[in-house]
Amino acid sequence: MLNLSKGPAVWSLRAQADRSMYRSLMKNTLESQANLVVKQAMVEKIITDGNVVSGVVTSLGIAYGARAVIVTTGTFLKGLIHIGLDNFQAGRAGEFASMGLSDSLRGLGLSLGRLKTGTPPRLDARSIDFRRP
Repeated sequence: MLNLSKGPAVWSLRAQADRSMYRSLMKNTLESQANLVVKQAMVEKIITDGNVVSGVVTSLGIAYGARAVIVTTGTFLKGLIHIGLDNFQAGRAGEFASMGLSDSLRGLGLSLGRLKTGTPPRLDARSIDFRRP
């Protein structure tokens, strides 16, 4: 269990797993689910009708109507990567940050925050003189 010294909202289980096998199994599970159509796109905007969510708009400008929208953002909302003193908008491993969706959620009155992911700084062992105490 990670982050036990912090509040329960950031506790998480971590296990080593076969990521590619899991991805393949979950993809197959979803694609074989009756009455479920899977679309893959970057959502830029939540569509509302008054106070009711009625769909989404993708980065390609395609609108999908829906009776319900489940937002699973991960770490991509207003994603920001720090490398040394430099920082830039990005998601994980070269993927895009979700800037449009972030702005859309904020426009709906939701507040956005940032949690530290806990990635430790990395040192290049070639730059360290290990002979010195």
